[in-house]
Amino acid sequence: MTTINSSLLAELDAENQTESNPEILRVILSDQYTRIDFGYVAPWIYVRGGWITIAPHTFIKVNGSSKYYKLIEARNIPIAPKQFEFDSTEDWIVFSLYFEPIPKKDCQFDIIEEENPTQNDFNFYNIMITINNKSEVDNANY
Repeated sequence: MTTINSSLLAELDAENQTESNPEILRVILSDQYTRIDFGYVAPWIYVRGGWITIAPHTFIKVNGSSKYYKLIEARNIPIAPKQFEFDSTEDWIVFSLYFEPIPKKDCQFDIIEEENPTQNDFNFYNIMITINNKSEVDNANY
């Protein structure tokens, strides 16, 4: 059972995850938000690693539901039109996106930055998470 001061660390289905940039590191579910942590490595194709940003209209859609869960906060990544500029192709960044809370249950969901994405948009499809009673974490540690 979850208390008001705790969250659930959802297990990502490793078989369903593809190597991507950014990479989803973890998903934390609470009564107040859904937090998704990402790791991003500056691309080698740009002289100084390029830049990174997230669109303010990014959302989560749980498969089988018509509800959209809005982005409510971004940490360590600017919201467009602001951008974070890398200094070199050796740089990397870890950032977190907070969305309205999705149901605390096993499910599959999409993260959509753009409905008609380009190769530069952060869209993720069919992310499978499993809830485990042993995955309760204290919010104070995050």
